[in-house]
Amino acid sequence: METGNGKESAAPPTPRAEGRFHDEQAHRTRATAPLPFTESAELAALVREAYRSTDAQEQATRSPSPNQYALRPDTLDFLTALLQRTSPELIVEFGSGESTRLFAGWVTQHRARLVSIEHDRGWVAEVTRQLSPEQKAAVTMVHAPLRPVWRGLRQFLTYRSLDRVAADVERAGLFLLDGPHMSGREAVLYFVLSHCRPGAIIVLDDFRHYSVREMLLGIPAPMASCFAGVPIAENSHGLYVLQCRERPPQVAIPTLGARRVLQSYWRSLRDFRQYGTGD
Repeated sequence: METGNGKESAAPPTPRAEGRFHDEQAHRTRATAPLPFTESAELAALVREAYRSTDAQEQATRSPSPNQYALRPDTLDFLTALLQRTSPELIVEFGSGESTRLFAGWVTQHRARLVSIEHDRGWVAEVTRQLSPEQKAAVTMVHAPLRPVWRGLRQFLTYRSLDRVAADVERAGLFLLDGPHMSGREAVLYFVLSHCRPGAIIVLDDFRHYSVREMLLGIPAPMASCFAGVPIAENSHGLYVLQCRERPPQVAIPTLGARRVLQSYWRSLRDFRQYGTGD
């Protein structure tokens, strides 16, 4: 699970074994179940071309971030290739860090704009400090600490006041969903899917994490039919790429089921104790 592309000043915690669906027998059915999105030969070709253009030899000589949760070189190279092929005028990312530095360099050179949403106040200041004056002019850093929100009986520890970036989400051409922690990412996913415009591309990190797979599996058909999806299973953390095909309807997060309800409270408590709210 990516927790902000390297934001932690201390050594990152060791990931729990249950964090990866391919490591556990109980989650293998979820790992192989078909996702509800439509197929798109055009999107598949774009993703395949962008990912295959990454330089494996160059990645091997590059030192990845010491934070094991940070985006890996293959993901950063894929995002670079995707930028070159899609040329978005506005990028919105959830979770700041390595990707912020990459996107900031690109938007500065191409007269575009980046909105980066991050829960940790100290990390917002650190990432901002690392940007050049030209990059700061093209990047909007948004500090959005985590708060518990309820959808039915389920609880999500997610970004406060997401509505403040709704106008940017509606205009963006490229999204990176790399935060917050798993207790709050489903709420962000539904927010983006409900507000994005046709043609927008959404890159979800941590597709190897069974929680992300469950989020995607649970998206109701009326919304899922508005998106094409392509997995990149060979990526180090796993990526899933969505493209909006038509304006999706407003769909509520599924809230039924005792397991979902109890799991949502357990994840919120776990993430709050481990990471806090970021105020």
